[in-house]
Amino acid sequence: MTINRDDFILTDEVHKFDVPAIAALVQSTYWAAQRTTEQVAESLMHSTCLMLTLDGKTIGFVRAISDHSVNSYICDFIVSPDYQQQSLGTWMLETLIAHPALARTNQLLITKDAMPFYEKHGFTQHPYVCMKRSRQHAS
Repeated sequence: MTINRDDFILTDEVHKFDVPAIAALVQSTYWAAQRTTEQVAESLMHSTCLMLTLDGKTIGFVRAISDHSVNSYICDFIVSPDYQQQSLGTWMLETLIAHPALARTNQLLITKDAMPFYEKHGFTQHPYVCMKRSRQHAS
């Protein structure tokens, strides 16, 4: 799927993704600064993703990990600071949550500071605590 809005292009077509540009965006965040380009590239292959471009430049990205039936986890959501406050994040999120692979799932996410943004889109605080097991514990 590819959607145009003005000069912006939003696509889920992985073969069109600019992996180094996506990696740079994701690595600029507090939650994924240590992630390698190789890890980003592999994560694209196992997720439903949207890349936002303007004039061929990658300016936004979001991905969801899902079983396509019960649950989806929305993560790595970023719009380049130069393009924020233009409703592009809203467009990306609305497109992602309506995506045919995700629309019938419970959609979960973790955020440290964007609760008001997500609440506008129907997300509510979950009553359970999020827990994490780091990969350093993996065998």
